[in-house]
Amino acid sequence: MIETQIIKENNKPVAVIIDYQEYLKLQALKDDLLDYREAVEIKENNKKWISHDNLD
Repeated sequence: MIETQIIKENNKPVAVIIDYQEYLKLQALKDDLLDYREAVEIKENNKKWISHDNLD
């Protein structure tokens, strides 16, 4: 496993090197958050909800 490294320029962080598996986990978390936000937005904008019990 690669140790996380922070690249600095003028003593300010400008880049990070992380393990690829860690990157994949972070990418999945980001995708989940985007999906959640989209679902919340759709629910807020749709006032005609039908219960699953009432679907035919």
